[in-house]
Amino acid sequence: MKIAILVIAALIGFWVVGAIVEQFQKKPAPSTASRDTGKGAEFNPQSEPADVDPIEEACSVLQLTRPFTTEQLRAAYRQRMSQYHPDKVSSLAPEFRELAEAKSKEINRAFDLLERFPGR
Repeated sequence: MKIAILVIAALIGFWVVGAIVEQFQKKPAPSTASRDTGKGAEFNPQSEPADVDPIEEACSVLQLTRPFTTEQLRAAYRQRMSQYHPDKVSSLAPEFRELAEAKSKEINRAFDLLERFPGR
């Protein structure tokens, strides 16, 4: 029984460290400033620099390459949400919950934008 608990704890630790390393390897998202301004801040493509395409940014969040199909979009969304869903880290430290919530909000915004974009 103790071995099973140790294995589960090691797997959770490996997943958490991987998520943290991945977060620090990427450049900060342009929507970071809008998240820091308060709750309810929405993604605003006009606040980004002119040379950043919001569609390309959304594709990079979901790790998609253009062109893509609706099935590929949904599969990428499910895969990314399975990594960063806040319920998966609910028993961990508050920092990890906040990271998972912020990342899942970013994934949801990217999915909504790409789902509405007609010229995939």
